[in-house]
Amino acid sequence: MLIFRLKGLKYFILAVAILFLCSHLQAQTSSGTLKIGFLVDSLKVERWQTDVDRFQKRAAELGASVLVETAEGDDELQLQQAQKLLASGVKALVLVPHDADKAVRIVSAAKAKHVPLLCYERLVRDPDVSFFIGVDASAVGYLQAFSLSQQAPKGNYVLIGGSPSDINAKILHDAQMRVLKPLVDRGDIKIVSDTWTKDWEPSEAYAHMSTAIESTKGNIAAIVASNDGTAGGAIQALEDHKLAGKVLVSGQDADLAAVIRILDGTQTMTVYKPLKSQATLAAEAAVAWAKGETVKTAAAISIGNKTIPATLLAPVAVTKDNIKETVIKDGFQNLETIQKSLPKEKWPK
Repeated sequence: MLIFRLKGLKYFILAVAILFLCSHLQAQTSSGTLKIGFLVDSLKVERWQTDVDRFQKRAAELGASVLVETAEGDDELQLQQAQKLLASGVKALVLVPHDADKAVRIVSAAKAKHVPLLCYERLVRDPDVSFFIGVDASAVGYLQAFSLSQQAPKGNYVLIGGSPSDINAKILHDAQMRVLKPLVDRGDIKIVSDTWTKDWEPSEAYAHMSTAIESTKGNIAAIVASNDGTAGGAIQALEDHKLAGKVLVSGQDADLAAVIRILDGTQTMTVYKPLKSQATLAAEAAVAWAKGETVKTAAAISIGNKTIPATLLAPVAVTKDNIKETVIKDGFQNLETIQKSLPKEKWPK
C-alpha cells in the first residue's frame, strides 16, 4: 500500500509540474505578443470606428494585439491614456490627436520610453514623431471648393470649417481659400460666413448655418462644409428653411448618411479617403516600427530641420454619378443598406 501511495504521489507531483510548465509557457507566449497602442480622439464620427476595426484586423494578422483608447475630445484624458499604454509595454503608439498642439506632450512621453509614435490622419508638428500616415488634407480641401465652384462660379458662399484645435481643419480651410480667393477677388463669389466648428459637432454647424441663412435671407449658392458631420448639420438648417436641395454642399469621409443625402439630392459631394488601405498600411507600419524595422516610403514631411517619413493617400471626389465605382466597389459602404434608405428611382446607377 505504501509503494502504491508513493507512486500516486509521484504521478500527482508530475501532473502538477506539467500544468505549471504549460501555464508558464502560455504566460510567456501571451507576454511575448507584440502590443501596439492606438489613441483615438473620438469614435463619435462613423469613419473612426471603421479605421480602428480595420487596423486591428491587419495587426492581428501580423501577430500583434492592439490596445485602443478613445478620449472623446478630452486632451488631459488622452495624455493619461497614452501614459497608461506606455506603462503597459506597448512597442509602438499610434495617435489620432484631439489637439495637435497639446498632443506634443504625448510625443515627449513616447520618446522618454523609447517607443516610436506614429501620427494617423492628424499630424503633430513635433520632430520626434516617427511616422505619419494619412490623406493629403490640402488635396481634400481643394476637391471640396473646386467641385462646388465648378457648379456655382458666382454667388454667396458659406464656409463651415472643422475644429480649430485640429490642424487638418486649418489645412483644409487654406486649400479651400486657394480655390475661392481668385473668384472672391473678381467679385464673382462673396463669402458671407466663415466659421470654425468646435470638435466638428453637427449641432454647431447647424447653428452657424441658421445664422448665415437669416443674415442673407436664404440667398446662398454653396456651402463648403469640411466634413460630412458639419454638412449634415448645415443641411438640417437648410431643411428647416425649405432650402435643402437648392444649395450646393460639400463634405468629407463618405459617411453612410452623406452618401444617402447625395443620392437624395440634398448634398452635392463628399470626399472619399481609402480608409481600408490607410488603416491596413498604418497597421503594417506600426508593427514594423514596433519590431525595430525600417519603414520605406516615398513621401516625407518636414518638421523643423527634420524629415518625417510619411505615407500619403490620394482622396477621391464622390458624387451621385460615381458612388458605385468608389465607396461601394471598395466595400466601404453597402449597396443593400443604401437601397433600403431610398426609393428605387434614387438608387445609385
